[in-house]
Amino acid sequence: MSTANGKSSHPPTARSSKPPRLPSSAPAATRKRKRLRKEEIILEATRLFAERGYEGASMGDLAERVGLRKASLFHHFPSKDVLYATVLLQLVESVRVAIVGAAASEGSFEARLDALTDALTTTLGSQPHAARLFVREAMETGPAFSRAPGQTGPAMRERLGRTINDVLSASLEFARAGQREGAFNPDVDATQIIVSLIGIHFMPFAIGEIVERFTGTSPFHASFLEQRKTAVRSQVRDLVLVKRKT
Repeated sequence: MSTANGKSSHPPTARSSKPPRLPSSAPAATRKRKRLRKEEIILEATRLFAERGYEGASMGDLAERVGLRKASLFHHFPSKDVLYATVLLQLVESVRVAIVGAAASEGSFEARLDALTDALTTTLGSQPHAARLFVREAMETGPAFSRAPGQTGPAMRERLGRTINDVLSASLEFARAGQREGAFNPDVDATQIIVSLIGIHFMPFAIGEIVERFTGTSPFHASFLEQRKTAVRSQVRDLVLVKRKT
């Protein structure tokens, strides 16, 4: 409604105090940035823990490496214990997925053995410093393997221990199943097969600097990985498979 001078007689509408609504894609973009940042932190933490061990690594050093303030780093991971557990669990889970997936795949035991070897080589070769950290953890009897109380807490140790046991159990069952079916050598103890496979698959990546000095190629380079797969297949077949009479 207008007055004689042409101005509206209605009172001005009060402006909303609510902030403008963000585009629907904003929360998703924020979550993606946080996820990528967390992955970057885990990757650099893996390197740091592999180099210095749990006791020698500090959150301050890690914050400097990833370009964050220490307080901001604690926003992503509330403690060094939680971060260390996350790093180890991610490594062990990736190994578990590789082993279980290959063992449950289609085909003969020989084909599945090749698939397991390739999967483990790919998994460890795609995670620089992961094998070194795992071996260091085992040698120093760190939180993942220690039965003594530690800073990481019983829940973390229990989860790590359970995942590691799953990996070993799945590997051992695969070896025994192959022996029962007459595909794997029954004269070699199944547990000894697994012990040998751990060394064959983990050590070249755990001692990467020595391997590179000796071969002239990083063990994490694509060309080395392909050569490694071929070599390990041959070694593992010779160790595990029943020798067929010609």
